[in-house]
Amino acid sequence: MATSVHQLYRRLETIGRGAYGSVHKGIEIATGNVVALKIINLDTEDDDVADIQREVALLTQLRDAPNVTQYYGCFLDGPRVWIVMELAQGGSVRTLMKATKDGTIEERYVSVIIREVLFALGYLHKSGIIHRDLKAANILITAAGKVMICDFGVSALLVTASSKRNTLVGTPHWMAPEVAHASAYDAKADIWSLGIMIYEMVTGNVPNAHIMDQAKLIQMLPRMKPPRLTEGEGSKELREFLVHCLRESPNDRLSADDLLKTKYMKTFIKSPPVTILKELIIRYEAWLSTGGSRASVAGPLSWEEDEERECVTMSKCWFDVSTGC
Repeated sequence: MATSVHQLYRRLETIGRGAYGSVHKGIEIATGNVVALKIINLDTEDDDVADIQREVALLTQLRDAPNVTQYYGCFLDGPRVWIVMELAQGGSVRTLMKATKDGTIEERYVSVIIREVLFALGYLHKSGIIHRDLKAANILITAAGKVMICDFGVSALLVTASSKRNTLVGTPHWMAPEVAHASAYDAKADIWSLGIMIYEMVTGNVPNAHIMDQAKLIQMLPRMKPPRLTEGEGSKELREFLVHCLRESPNDRLSADDLLKTKYMKTFIKSPPVTILKELIIRYEAWLSTGGSRASVAGPLSWEEDEERECVTMSKCWFDVSTGC
């Protein structure tokens, strides 16, 4: 008789809800390890078994990936599917940004986050995977300071290294021009999103945050000049690094591996250690204890998803290995 998931894991408090189902903090009974439990009810959700199988296939492929949320297993529980994931108790970078008055993160932390994200992107892109929704809300920090990319719900597998996509997916404010234009695109779309994420961490918000109409923004993106940090927003070296990410032509953007070889990244390639990021968590917890609110510093924006959900799980994965859709 198959072991019930309830014999393996104990569900604790609910920490996120969304169209995909719910996420709970959980305990692995045998070890006492804390995990995230994503539970999808197939009777009430649009997900079907084939969709979940594809998502699990991607998660399994990424088990050895550096700086990616770890997948522990998938279990059937009547009409429900439990997907067990690593829980990042520090929360997302976007959440940790709330603890400062202007909602920004100091460059000594930004540089470490960039480095760790590039390690992950290098692995993903070599594996033919585009994340397609890179942003501060999808970068998690564990209690030990480890940086992890999460939410592969719109990630895509490229059949070959030279394959390209033309599907309009992602969050518009972080979307590369070629994606918004519905042109063919590849892994360099993630590099653009990384640049926008850097801008977000340094300034406290994304470029064109005042534009709430997503359809309008998508139409405007291909015609806009690439965003730039101004003097005083990060060091000169960081501003130059950003330019390598935010170039209009994907061919002019550096790859993840090449970005790690830039002068700016070489400065931080071995130090400081990720443990420095624990300071962000300590600051955030102190801020909460003195009355800080989990609401966004500038108020929730219409394009922002539920950050508490993004901090712990991945939404449904919409990729098709065989067709490239």
